[in-house]
Amino acid sequence: MSPKFEYHEYMTDGERQFSPEALEWIRSVSDLTGSLRIDLCPGGRSNLTYRIQDVTGRSAILRRPPSGTVLPTAHDMGREFRFLSALSPTGFPVPRPLAICYDSTLIGTPFYLMEEAKGLILRDRDQATTLATTTRALIGPNLVATLAELHSLDPNAINLQAKTDPRSYLPRQLDRWLGQVSRVRSFKAELTDTVTAVGQQLRAEMPVTDTIGIVHGDYRLDNVVLTNEGTVVAVLDWEIASIGDPLADIGMLGVYWADAGDDQMDGVNGATKIEGFTARLELYKLYAELRQIDPERIYYYERFGSWKLACILIGVVERYRNGASGGDQSSVENYPLLIAALLESATRSP
Repeated sequence: MSPKFEYHEYMTDGERQFSPEALEWIRSVSDLTGSLRIDLCPGGRSNLTYRIQDVTGRSAILRRPPSGTVLPTAHDMGREFRFLSALSPTGFPVPRPLAICYDSTLIGTPFYLMEEAKGLILRDRDQATTLATTTRALIGPNLVATLAELHSLDPNAINLQAKTDPRSYLPRQLDRWLGQVSRVRSFKAELTDTVTAVGQQLRAEMPVTDTIGIVHGDYRLDNVVLTNEGTVVAVLDWEIASIGDPLADIGMLGVYWADAGDDQMDGVNGATKIEGFTARLELYKLYAELRQIDPERIYYYERFGSWKLACILIGVVERYRNGASGGDQSSVENYPLLIAALLESATRSP
């Protein structure tokens, strides 16, 4: 007989535990029974992910916003749940959503529950080195093929109607992240000035959006669950998903996808720098073939993604400096240097 255990993970404010009412709600919407163990999953810099397991070994995943949120609009549980609920029936690889709870009295904030997608999440080089070189070579093309599949879906056909004009996605993103950065207080004013100047340069060079699709918003290697053979099990982390210009996703993937000669992205995920991984430009060519576009178009979106990631990381550092790390013990000490490098990349010609 398996031993019984009861382990309540403390929430990020250091005071509130999962209440008995919260545990009962979790059991009522899942197949989990009896005593539950709740563990904070590694790697979360924004919305927090908890793995919940019962004594039989069954598990589910809980997602909630961080505490002490500085940038308020990026942590909408309803958005994540809506996209998962729309995509899951199509066969696109996402975890199956179970239920969402808007009652903040249970754990102090809205949250939702989904099935656990089991497999590999490659967060660093050490994990990537456990895979054969031939497997590493398959991962990039598989991520690109999955992204192209997402962008081929008609949002309206799966009840993901845009709430605003999707053709204004890029200018809205610029306005949104400029507004978010303007709220930070732990950086010098020169940084805000630089972010604003680079954003205005990107606005002046902004292409016309001619294709509308589902935009994940943060599509990268460690937001994907893989099999041991390098195929995609599930795409995670839909907290900033939207309907808009899908080329933003391939540009963001390129920002995170570090080639062997790159030096700046080790601070986020340097896994793709080791032998075997497909080069960034080859991934752009593959995406362009699948979506029948000119690969040269992607370079603007890579610059845009560099700027956006700099804004995101500014918000992460601000939260950590204010003591709202969400239980993540990893360091953001190198992020200011990475932010500077990303802002420089955002101004660089291809």
